[in-house]
Amino acid sequence: MRIIDLSQVLESGMPQYPGQPVAEFKQVSQVESDGFQVTDFHAVVHVGTHCDAPAHFIQNGETIEAIPLERFVGEAVIVDVHLDGQREMSPAVLEGADIRPGDIVLFRTGLSKQWGTDAYETDYPYFGEEMAKELVERGVRAVGLDFISPDPIETENFPAHHIFLGNKLGIVENLKNLEQIDRKRVFFAAAPLKIKGSDGAFTRAFAVLFD
Repeated sequence: MRIIDLSQVLESGMPQYPGQPVAEFKQVSQVESDGFQVTDFHAVVHVGTHCDAPAHFIQNGETIEAIPLERFVGEAVIVDVHLDGQREMSPAVLEGADIRPGDIVLFRTGLSKQWGTDAYETDYPYFGEEMAKELVERGVRAVGLDFISPDPIETENFPAHHIFLGNKLGIVENLKNLEQIDRKRVFFAAAPLKIKGSDGAFTRAFAVLFD
């Protein structure tokens, strides 16, 4: 059995969606002076590898602590994305993919290697409305992305978020290391922290490969 960590490291100055308050992590006590170390952090819940709840965009939608773990934990299928300069993903991206009802679908673009660059925050691929609706129709329970958002940075109405979250389809953003997965189907887990009333939460995402 192999476990592959799919999570970005949370740290001060980390990349995040433009316009959000800057994440800050600092030690407020140290072993040398206080006998113990304690770290204080201030950040929105949509930084690093995290899960979105319907409440993020849907009025009176589920908050993160109310979502069953099954939405973010289970069998996942990898879909490789090669857009050849195009940013919008259409249903054609899914051709040949063995997507079954109830699957979690992990989209592997390779963009996580650009974590920390301007391109990661602005030039990432995104889901066209037809693509988002196709995934809902196929009965997918969640999508995982190795980029920052299912909607383009230029959006004003966030259609993919609304389609996914309005249909209680989970979203896991900012995955990494998907290129280390050497098969198309894996056991995947991205259990979010239980933050009462929250529209999302940090997660330690990972894949389990049974050899």
